[in-house]
Amino acid sequence: MSLKTAKDWNQFLLRLFIAFGFWEVISVPLRSLMFSRFYYDPAYKNFFQSVGMILWVGPILADLIQVFFLGVLIRFAKDSLPTGIVGGLIVAICFSLAAYVGPAISVLNFINVLPSPIVWLWVFSQFLLTLLASLILTYIAEEEEY
Repeated sequence: MSLKTAKDWNQFLLRLFIAFGFWEVISVPLRSLMFSRFYYDPAYKNFFQSVGMILWVGPILADLIQVFFLGVLIRFAKDSLPTGIVGGLIVAICFSLAAYVGPAISVLNFINVLPSPIVWLWVFSQFLLTLLASLILTYIAEEEEY
């Protein structure tokens, strides 16, 4: 399936912004909840910036880029994916294994800079973003044409 017509682009962008909007609403509390244990631990103080020093455009732009390119990938592979939730789960699991789990294992084995629990929490956080975006982007609604 391609993005050749204005209708295709409208449908793609609508789903993209719905997925991005859902993620941004839950991402700040979710990340705060998951990483708060490490944020206040003196042993991990060097790994985190204070909340006041974070330029929030960076994380928001990173999430938008990730959801956009995941949407493009899903859009081009849509004909060969199962429809609905199953397709979203397949994309989320395969993409997360390739994009997050593989590099995390490499980083943890070759570089001894980041603590292992922080890396795996980041992988889990990114998996949740991928899962949410994949489920929204692969959702099929029956459209009635008049």
